[in-house]
Amino acid sequence: MQFSAVVGHEAIKKKLISNASEGRVAHTRLFAGPEGCGALPLALAYVQYLACAAPTPNDSCGKCSACIKMAKLIHPDLHLSFPMIKENTKSKGVSNELITEFRDCLLVNPYMGVDNWLDYINAGNKQPKIYVEEASEIIRQLSMVSVEDGYKFFIIWLPEFMNVETANRLLKSLEEPSDKTLIILVSEKPQDLLSTILSRAQLQKIEAYSIEECAAVIHSLVESTNEAARKVSEIAEGNVSLAKWLLENQDESDEQLDLFRNWMLACYQYNITELINQADSFQKKGREWQKGFLTYGLFMIRQTVLKNHQPSLNRLTDQENGFLDKFARFFHPGNYAEISTYVNDAILHIERNGHGKIIFFDCCILISDVFRKEKFAKTNA
Repeated sequence: MQFSAVVGHEAIKKKLISNASEGRVAHTRLFAGPEGCGALPLALAYVQYLACAAPTPNDSCGKCSACIKMAKLIHPDLHLSFPMIKENTKSKGVSNELITEFRDCLLVNPYMGVDNWLDYINAGNKQPKIYVEEASEIIRQLSMVSVEDGYKFFIIWLPEFMNVETANRLLKSLEEPSDKTLIILVSEKPQDLLSTILSRAQLQKIEAYSIEECAAVIHSLVESTNEAARKVSEIAEGNVSLAKWLLENQDESDEQLDLFRNWMLACYQYNITELINQADSFQKKGREWQKGFLTYGLFMIRQTVLKNHQPSLNRLTDQENGFLDKFARFFHPGNYAEISTYVNDAILHIERNGHGKIIFFDCCILISDVFRKEKFAKTNA
């Protein structure tokens, strides 16, 4: 991937190119930013620039043998490590077992999040990890000479999925890798990394995309109208990975509205039977769908506040507006923050591989309790 293919982050691009041109290449870097911010594409563009046989002042050439192989993720000196699952008892727990699938997934969506990856390999509810065996494999690869007499590149995607044993085994390698070796950790949750890992890597913070930047990335990945790209970018709050999924599944938008309508009505009516049925249905979906639906719900809740106070800022379909015309009165500044917190917490727990049914039902009860307290207060008044 070339830097020109990565939307935004111009200052970071210039810094990386300047460092490379001046020979100031830190042996271990940490690219840290939220899901869908472009951290992994930046890492790929950086290693391609360093491997390029004829780099320009602004980018890799994109034409030499190294660039072509990097673009296809098949450069012999590029090593990729990532969270995975052991599919059976014969699995060694090393990334190379799923490297073909990972390349295919990454080439289709370089902004992918862990849920995209896990759904791609049909991981179900299994907990992904970077196993200790992977650390041993990285150390083995580090001891070998480069194939093309240049840098050896190691990109460890989502190192927060390493356990303590795995992380500790890599400490010496991160601190003192062999000559002409570059290790890039690409993390969405650097706060979950061991302090000993953080202290050994040069930090590069990467901010989330703005709505406009996210929409521009979506345009480059998926054929869409300006309005559609803008709306999914707003729902996803700049998360390209989620926005892409929402756009590609927009045929389900009417279904999502129906589900959100039924969900809120069941919460308001404290219909336990219906909420249990909804939780059962929620559990049967993949994590990507679960997170997408909750994020859509959060977007709709935000829109109720706008509809009550600044309706001109709403970006809703006619069907969504029709529902909110009736339901917006139940949301107000007094309960918006509390309900939004419960939904945000549910999204966080889904990301951490919690049990979907339990998470959703718990969220339902908490939201229902907000509505029940308000109805009780009005009755007493």
